[in-house]
Amino acid sequence: MRYTFLSTHCVQGIAHPSGEADITLFEDQTKGIRVLLTVDAVRHLHLLNRHLALMSMMLRAMIGNPLAAEFPNLLVAETAKVESQRRDSIGSDPVVIIEITGNVEAQVPANAREVQDFLLCFDAFDKKALKARLQSEVSAVLTALRTGTGAQLEFRQVCDGSYLLTDDGKVVHSASAEVGSPGVYVSRRLTQEQQAQVVADISLALKAGPLERVMRLHAQSLNKATDNYRAFVAAWSALEILIGKLFPTYQCLLTAELRAVNQSPGLHAYLDRIANVMGDKYNLADKFAVLSVYLDDDRAEDEVRIFRDLKGVRDRLSHGEELEESGLPTRDVQRLFDKYLRNHLRRDA
Repeated sequence: MRYTFLSTHCVQGIAHPSGEADITLFEDQTKGIRVLLTVDAVRHLHLLNRHLALMSMMLRAMIGNPLAAEFPNLLVAETAKVESQRRDSIGSDPVVIIEITGNVEAQVPANAREVQDFLLCFDAFDKKALKARLQSEVSAVLTALRTGTGAQLEFRQVCDGSYLLTDDGKVVHSASAEVGSPGVYVSRRLTQEQQAQVVADISLALKAGPLERVMRLHAQSLNKATDNYRAFVAAWSALEILIGKLFPTYQCLLTAELRAVNQSPGLHAYLDRIANVMGDKYNLADKFAVLSVYLDDDRAEDEVRIFRDLKGVRDRLSHGEELEESGLPTRDVQRLFDKYLRNHLRRDA
């Protein structure tokens, strides 16, 4: 089945004033690659914007069966919201759009829904694998833009995505089961309970002076303007520093509780020996395991396993292994940080 993949990047270092026509920088129909410079990227991204709108509507149960009479208007409104967010994120910089077309193994499931003039389904093709396969072409185009212009251009990714076309020309929006993917989220009103807790937590955070740096790192990882690679590095650094800062407190607490449970001189001598031998030899996973005893709600065993898996990703990255940027588990690291900082701050509140 035919696919279209779009990779879009704001470019700094090229002037292309508002109102000017698109410039076709490259086109090779044999390779299925076209590169445009535009100041109206949102117009070219309509199908990707509609896809995100559909995913958001699915999460909020707004796509019923049968469709509500007002569905067409709702879809237009939701797509307009995505487009507005897209314009805000792009700003005034021109955008390079890399469009790649070709064939991919795909199977539209029998339960695909025909919605207006397009099809909506789950997992018709492996979108991650397609993106990974096309990254070399995307990188080559961006590199050639710098070498071709002789300018030190800088790029900021706007988005990328793909869709299918059936033989009769219908667009297929294939949703991934990973609904937590970047760009899809559900906004809800704050409850009174949440507002009260925010007030309390802000007060606690403002008094956590020694943790100021680590909270700043964590906040950097939450900035949507930061690419996922840097967001993951910042999130992991924040979590690692947090563990290091909290470990001495909870290690002492654990040791004191073990001494209190059993007054045997042998046990106390053993604990003293452990403290002398280990000193600063505890590895990061050991420290996290100690923290999980006190700061995990009820999933300590699972969280220790998850932490070790996340550390494995970080280690592979630091050893130079090529990992797909979009697949880095930034949100999982951020969730652990949120949980352990929150429970630490509230523990003695």
